[in-house]
Amino acid sequence: MISLINFNPADRYCYIDSPRSIQVMRQRGIAQNELLCINKDQLQAMMKKEKTLTNENLDDFHKHFEYRRQQKVYTLIRDREALIEKEKRSKIEQSTCSMKLLRPASSTTASKFMDQVQKRKQMEELRQRHLQEMMLKREEQTQIREEKLALYEEKRKRIQEERQRDFEEKQENIAKQKRFKELEEQRKNKQLQQVYFEREQERKIQLEFEEQQRKEEAAKREQYQRDYKVQLEREKRKKDKQKELEYLMRKQEEEDQELKRQMFFRQQQESKKEVAQRRAQSAKERQKEAQRTQIQGLKKLREDFQKKEEKIAEKQYKFQEQQKERQLSIEEKNRIKNQKIKNTAKQKEYDQEEIRREFIEKEMDIQIRLQQRSQSKSKDQLMQEEAERRAKHREKVKKMNMLQLEEKRNIYLKKIDEQDEKIERVKNEQETMLQQQAYMKLKKRLDQQEAIKHQKQLEEYKREQIREKLRQVDMRMEQKKEEQRELDRLREQANRVEMMGKKQ
Repeated sequence: MISLINFNPADRYCYIDSPRSIQVMRQRGIAQNELLCINKDQLQAMMKKEKTLTNENLDDFHKHFEYRRQQKVYTLIRDREALIEKEKRSKIEQSTCSMKLLRPASSTTASKFMDQVQKRKQMEELRQRHLQEMMLKREEQTQIREEKLALYEEKRKRIQEERQRDFEEKQENIAKQKRFKELEEQRKNKQLQQVYFEREQERKIQLEFEEQQRKEEAAKREQYQRDYKVQLEREKRKKDKQKELEYLMRKQEEEDQELKRQMFFRQQQESKKEVAQRRAQSAKERQKEAQRTQIQGLKKLREDFQKKEEKIAEKQYKFQEQQKERQLSIEEKNRIKNQKIKNTAKQKEYDQEEIRREFIEKEMDIQIRLQQRSQSKSKDQLMQEEAERRAKHREKVKKMNMLQLEEKRNIYLKKIDEQDEKIERVKNEQETMLQQQAYMKLKKRLDQQEAIKHQKQLEEYKREQIREKLRQVDMRMEQKKEEQRELDRLREQANRVEMMGKKQ
């Protein structure tokens, strides 16, 4: 006997044949295939049509499926235990009822027979009353149904008549509207023809007027073009004169700027000399102040030492050693400070010499340029040199602009890449959210399908139970008929016996 307690859910060939477990499964509407374990591969093969079930959701769905299976097993086992307890209670109640019904044996068989007859009469009376009540209830129900059907047919006929009337009225209205529309269309067509004829005449008049205007505009444009050409020639002459004047002004400005630059370099050189002198004086003053501070510190230390000698005679040796160490540390610090000051002074002098050399080199370059310009050169050469300088300057500016544009372009590309990454992240998050929603919908749909299937199976089981009860009722009726026959036969025998006793 294989029941719900000892069956193997991993074995597909394991068949439950226990009557109680089968009865419980039928009551719940659960098949034996639903209690078996299923692997991930089998589950994936079962759910091929479901596109929402991905490899990521497969583990979660398998866990959900296994939890549902275990829940079903636990409920069935609980129902089986409840059924066993119910059977035990019914047996106990039957035993108590049988003990109560038992009576002591009578001395004669006639008393037993009469008791049985009375019981059967009472049972028949109760059955007949019950049947009469059932028949009355059925007759009442049939009457109520017939009345409801008659009312429903009357309402249906009224509704049909009203609908037919409405339909006829609508058809008449539609016919009238069609006639009215046809008459209106004819009137509109006549009006449109008249309007079209009038518009064509107006259009011809407008075309003639527009052709005259076009001719006049063409003549005006020719005159305007002639005047415009004369103005352009005058403006070109003015611009050439202005360019020559600007060239002369720029040349004078450049000479003035060179003189200003020379004056500026001289002033800068003088200011640097003054600054260097001030720095040297400040360094000397600092050295003097450092020496003074050192002398004052030594004086203070000697005074403190004398006072401590008077107060502390026992710790004199230790105090002398400490004083020597302090003196050594102070001297070393002073030496380091002096060396740093000397190094800074040397560095400043070296920087001043480099600045002087650079200034001298710049002056030499300026003099060489002035000598070159002072030499006899034609205007064409000077114009060429200026054009070359401007071209070089433009190339430098273009290169700088291109570099700046490339940097800006790289920055924008980085920003675009970051935005694309953010968009992809948002898309991936949305896709995962949609997948999760579809997965939850799939779970709910499958659970609903299982519940509907179980409900159908449960209804079938209830129908089978009702059929079995009807069969039992029929069997009981047949048994009662047989018992009635036996009672009649016994009555006949008893009457015969009485008749035989009376004759004797």
